[in-house]
Amino acid sequence: MKFKKKVLSNLACCYATCQVEVDGRPYYIFAPDDKGPCYSFDAETGEQQLVSEGPGGTMSIVPIPDRNGDFLISQNFLPVFAGKEAKIVQAIRKIDEWHVEPWVDMPYVHRFDILQRNGSYYFLGCILSSTEAQAVEWDAPGYLLAAELDQSFTAPKKFERIADGMHHNHGYWKFNRDGYDCALTACDEGVFEVIPPENPDQAWQVSRILNKAASDAVYIDIDGDGENELAVIEAFHGTDLVIYRKNDSEFVEMYRHPVKMNFLHAIWGGDLGGEPVLILGYRQLAKDLFLLRWIDGKIQSEIIEHGGGPSNLTVVQYKGNSRLLVANRESDQAVVFDVNAGE
Repeated sequence: MKFKKKVLSNLACCYATCQVEVDGRPYYIFAPDDKGPCYSFDAETGEQQLVSEGPGGTMSIVPIPDRNGDFLISQNFLPVFAGKEAKIVQAIRKIDEWHVEPWVDMPYVHRFDILQRNGSYYFLGCILSSTEAQAVEWDAPGYLLAAELDQSFTAPKKFERIADGMHHNHGYWKFNRDGYDCALTACDEGVFEVIPPENPDQAWQVSRILNKAASDAVYIDIDGDGENELAVIEAFHGTDLVIYRKNDSEFVEMYRHPVKMNFLHAIWGGDLGGEPVLILGYRQLAKDLFLLRWIDGKIQSEIIEHGGGPSNLTVVQYKGNSRLLVANRESDQAVVFDVNAGE
């Protein structure tokens, strides 16, 4: 595969990214985990527009369904691992400008999302720590919060704690099963499947599928056999990428990346150029962005970029082709890679 890089902006401590659509036109959102502004970028022209001057401290950005580009964004997780004042705000598009309004205060929210099942929408929040202190205390475990959302996506007045006892509650991945949204979360206690209720008056299902300390995990059918494998970063901000294959009722190791890494953080899995691909990046030492794919009956790796130090990434479609949106945290860059499939 060939990748053509374009730096949209030199954004200090660029950490989080996603795509939204306004009147059918895609915009890329990038924000830092340290103090600083959040920006949108026109996918076609690259035009940069201010969303918010601050405060920064963004861990996650989530589009609001059917709201023509509006999105939720976490802020004020500042400084690093000091999240008592963390909150989620909403960015609303009004007359070609972004306006930021309060949504909910949520101490130590790290990842969050909106899930859909049977016509109902649900909020799911991954809370890094249960501490009451200003800075994180790692012996105070994190937990999961959930709530049903109304049709206007106003902030719920009450959240339910659906899982507890999750130290280093860091990883999150949304996937679709049988036509509805589910999630994977990852922490020291392992990797968990989180399934929203079939109906709002029923309970969430949270079940551990891997008993290994994990920083992040994604499902990916990397060998194309029709069954998902589980790709896992081990352990918190880990050094190892391990892929597990389902064997009867449990996952067993099928591949361990031969390179020990440092601060492995970015991970994405899915279709890229018509084939299943796993993309990863780590933030220290070589700071590589690389991919894994199945070639000639085995998993092979390919470096996309040296030295960027990516924190998060996602893959989007633009005019029929794939693009990588990459938040290069350690090189202070908001980046787009155009992807051309082929050798």
